[in-house]
This record gives sequence, C-alpha cells and structure tokens, in this order.
Amino acid sequence: MGWIFRLCVMNMKRRKTRTILTVLGVSIGVISIVSLLSLGIGVKDVMLKDYESGDTVRRIVVYGEENGKRKDKMLTDRTIENLSELSHVETVYPTYEVYAIMKMDKYIGYVLMCGIPAEQLEKFELEEGSDISRKGIKPKLIFGNLMGMFFYNEKTGTSFTEVEDKKTKEMLGKKLAVTIGFGESGFSDKLAVDGVLMGDDNTYTMESQQIYCDLDVLLRYMKKKSPNGAIIGQPIDQDGNAYKDFIYSSAVVIVDEVDEVDDVVKRLQDMGFQTQNEKEYLDSVRKSLKVVQILLGGIGMIALVVAVIGISNTMMTAVYDRINEIGILKVLGCDLDELLYLFLLEAGILGIAGGVIGVIASYGIRGILNKLGVALLEFEKGTQLAVIPWWLVLSAVVFSTVLGVLAGYFPARWAVKLKPIDAVRKQ
Repeated sequence: MGWIFRLCVMNMKRRKTRTILTVLGVSIGVISIVSLLSLGIGVKDVMLKDYESGDTVRRIVVYGEENGKRKDKMLTDRTIENLSELSHVETVYPTYEVYAIMKMDKYIGYVLMCGIPAEQLEKFELEEGSDISRKGIKPKLIFGNLMGMFFYNEKTGTSFTEVEDKKTKEMLGKKLAVTIGFGESGFSDKLAVDGVLMGDDNTYTMESQQIYCDLDVLLRYMKKKSPNGAIIGQPIDQDGNAYKDFIYSSAVVIVDEVDEVDDVVKRLQDMGFQTQNEKEYLDSVRKSLKVVQILLGGIGMIALVVAVIGISNTMMTAVYDRINEIGILKVLGCDLDELLYLFLLEAGILGIAGGVIGVIASYGIRGILNKLGVALLEFEKGTQLAVIPWWLVLSAVVFSTVLGVLAGYFPARWAVKLKPIDAVRKQ
C-alpha cells in the first residue's frame, strides 16, 4: 500500500498549480461554512446568555382573581404556601403592586410600586451609594436602572435620561412627592430613592423598569395611611366588606429546572391561575436563531459543494492525463481495488488538506469578527460574537474529506473500468 501513497504524492507534486487551486477551493468552502456557523453559534450565545444563566427563564409570575368573588382563586398567604409545595418549585414569594404618581423637580412619572419580601431585595446588586439596610416606617424605594426614562417633563415631553445624558443612578437620594390612590382614599407623602439597580442604559433585565420596596414595610405603611385601616386596592366580598386575609397582586414561582417550567405552568393554569413567564419567549428566540443558523450553514454549504465539484473535475482531468499510466499499471498486474484506492486516496488528501487549511483560516476570521463586534456593535470587551466549538472543527474536516472521496469516486470507477489494451493505445 505504500507505493499507492507515494504515487499519489508524486502526481500531486507534478501538477502543483492544479493541486493548489483545488485545495484552495475546498479551503474557501470550509472557511465559508465554519465562519458562518460560528457566527450563528456566537450570536445565539450572546443573546441567550443572560436568560439561560440566571433564574429569568425559570421564573413564573402567577396572577389570581383580585376583584372577583372566589377567594380560593385569590393569592393569599395560604395560597402561597400551597404553591410552594408543588413539585419542582424552588422558591415562591408574593408581590403587591400599588399605583402611584411620583414627582421629582419638573419630572413626573406614572408608575407602580412593587413590594417584595426583604430577602428578595437583598439579592439585588445596587449602585454605589444605595442604602436600604435599615427599615423604617416609610418604604425605601429601589429604582430599576432604566426607570429614569419613565419620568418626563410634561411641558417639553423629554424624559429624565434624555436631558444631558443623565443616568437613572443620578436619581439616587432624591426626595419624591408621591401620591398613592385616587380621590378620598388617596394620600400624598415624600419618599426617597434609597437604591438603584446596577446597570447602564444598555442593560435590560426583568427588574430594569420596576420600582421595588420592602413588602412588610409597604403593607404597614399602606394600612396606617389608608382610611379605616383598609389597604387601598384590596378586593371586597359580596357584602362589600374587605376579606380577612390579605390578597396579593401576584406571586413569583421559581422552578428548579428549566425543563420543568412548562409542566409547572400547566399545573398552575389547571388550578385556575393565570401565568406569565419568559420561557415561551426564549423558545421562540431559539427557533428563530436555529432557522438563521440553518440559513447560514446552507450558504456556506453552497461554497463547499462548488469546491467539491472542483475536486471531481480535478480527478476526472487526472484520470484523462494518466490513461497511459493506468494501462501500464493494469498490464503489470495492478489489482483493480488498489487502482481504485489510488484515486480515492488522492481525492481524500485534497479534501482533508482543504479542510485543515480552511479551519485554521477560520480561526483568524473568528478573531476579526469578534473585534469588529466589540468595536462596531458596542458589545462588552471580550464578547465572543463568533465561536468555533470542537465539534464544528471535527465536522468540517471529516465532511470535507468525505465529500472529497465521494467526488473522486466516479472518476476512479471510470479509471478502473478501462481495458488495459485501450488505455495503452491512447498514449
């Protein structure tokens, strides 16, 4: 078998220009498919990183009846306890939202104050200067990092963050004139912005556009400020009386595994609750990105197929150029299988050489794409917009080799079928 390999190398050296051009064609095809697929993989990772790494996808917001007459469909402390006993549920906590009008200097915002348990507030990463450690009689407001855009000047129509490139964190420590409720049941007070979530104008999370405060402090505060101790917004029964149990606006259910989210959502809906979660959005994004990856891979495949046709053309030309040599080998008793292996090996070498060179070049292109992504698209430094996993490298080399062998099969079969006498006559 050694003579077959030496004869292959000798033939490729004898026709260097044709060999180089064929390998170059395969390399370009491999570069196309690897670079485009790596771009699709990288973009997918960048877009889904925040969702898949945190508890956002595992979070389900549950809504009950707030103004209905069925108490069993309302979110009470007992309901929260029942939800926590469901399988695959990691954490459950209640929330209570209060509509408020907030004014700061010449800016006004029509917003919702959301009370959540203190242990959940402690998980937030806050900007330097935030202080929510001490509890008081008034709620301490924690602004999402994008809340500044929801406070605007009624005369000019511009938001707080549109003026002189101000950031939401500049609202930290400000005293706001707050009006909660409507008419006779409403009241006004001064509340301070004691915390702002970490993040800039390009950082979006589920908390970015929310105003949070301690749930226990909010409920005590609302009860003290509300007429007759009845908290504003609480539903009433058929007799017009407030329920004995407090009714929450919603509950947050965090599932232990992403794969269990759909099952938990179904169980919650079967219990009569409405749900909202980000997994449906994530699944939709994944499907869209998969389509994009298939399209990018298809475009790269076209270039690779053209290169494979080049291998087939090269091998067919090699057979025609070596008809006399084929005849001599047959006369000397060369086995037909060995002759077939000769041409298939040559086609395989062209394929694997083009694949390896193409993969190496793809790493260089990956570096360029990543630098351009950071510079032009303003991604964080170190963001990998193009990613080449090991399986893509292995697949590209194997695929180019297999296609090369297949491209050389038919010319090789034609060479094998040549009769020795006919081959020698065509010298």
